Amino acid sequence: MGKWRTIEHPGAAYFVTSTVVDFVGVFDQKVYFDIILENLDFYRNKYKFRLYAFVIMPEHTHLIIHPSQESQIKEIMRDFKSYTSRILTSQLQKDGRFGILNRLKNLATPKIAHPFWTEGNRPIGIYSERILRSKINYIHANPLRRGLVKNLEDYPYLSFRNYYLNDESLIRIDRDWFSVGNGCPVS
Repeated sequence: MGKWRTIEHPGAAYFVTSTVVDFVGVFDQKVYFDIILENLDFYRNKYKFRLYAFVIMPEHTHLIIHPSQESQIKEIMRDFKSYTSRILTSQLQKDGRFGILNRLKNLATPKIAHPFWTEGNRPIGIYSERILRSKINYIHANPLRRGLVKNLEDYPYLSFRNYYLNDESLIRIDRDWFSVGNGCPVS
């Protein structure tokens, strides 16, 4: 299978998925979610991108990122995934989660000695508010589709809480694109 190419589209926001290799369910404790959120916020400040939506599922994340004119989606995701893979692997070791570490180690290749995230990001450019709303709907529905919760407000690692509960306690969401007169971002 060929490597996915990242095609940059100046001015576009991007829907980005990052998946743990072999779909290993790592995100099941607060400490692992916090690592993702802290680093997402760090890289948002470093690269000056807007974060429109997110969800952290047990084995993957979905983000909607709008890079600044000075940054590119590929460099944002490269740095984010590189650093979080080291920190998450270190935390797994510290927590004695050797079963997961061994599973990840068994997936190593000559090219990737210590895998955590799958290679590539497959960013999808977003060019209209209609598509943006559609992608936010998709992100917000993830925990329900998977049966992780019965009500979206019960899943803490989801931007639904930012939009509907005005809860910015985990991470701030950029909602400057959203005008109240146009209805809710999620139907």
